[in-house]
Amino acid sequence: MGTRKLKFIRVIALTGMCLCALATPAASRADGISFDLLSVTLTVTSGGTVTFDGTITNDSGGALNASDFFFNFFGFDPASVAPIQDLGVSLDFLIANGTTSTLVALFDVTLGSVPTGSTFPIEVQLEDINSDLSATEMVSVSVPGTAPVPEPSSFSFLGWALVLLSGVRLTLRRNQI
Repeated sequence: MGTRKLKFIRVIALTGMCLCALATPAASRADGISFDLLSVTLTVTSGGTVTFDGTITNDSGGALNASDFFFNFFGFDPASVAPIQDLGVSLDFLIANGTTSTLVALFDVTLGSVPTGSTFPIEVQLEDINSDLSATEMVSVSVPGTAPVPEPSSFSFLGWALVLLSGVRLTLRRNQI
């Protein structure tokens, strides 16, 4: 009877350990990849593109190239926002296990024709070729709410145009008298 009890206890213990593993949040089970952004909010004009710069930390247990990482973008308006990965696309480099990359361009966000004063949130998550996931980060791209201020050259052009129009008007008045 003692052997049966021992087997029953082992089954219960093993079942408990499995349930605890399943109940552990995914973030605490992550294999150790992460990214840090220089800024989580950037501003651009309608139709413009901004670049989010940052670093990648690799604690996955093995060396990975920059091209071994992929950004997942979700929770954004695809009619207005187009996020595109930069990391590892034009320049591939090694990120050894236990190291953090230098500051690099991670991804771009291009806006369509959108109204001024708009803000577009995007959820971003890093994934590697081993399907390890980082924590999700919320970034946003905003369009300034005020009209752009004309440059000084525009004012001087307007001034010369007014002088020219005044001269034409005076010439026409003199010809009519």
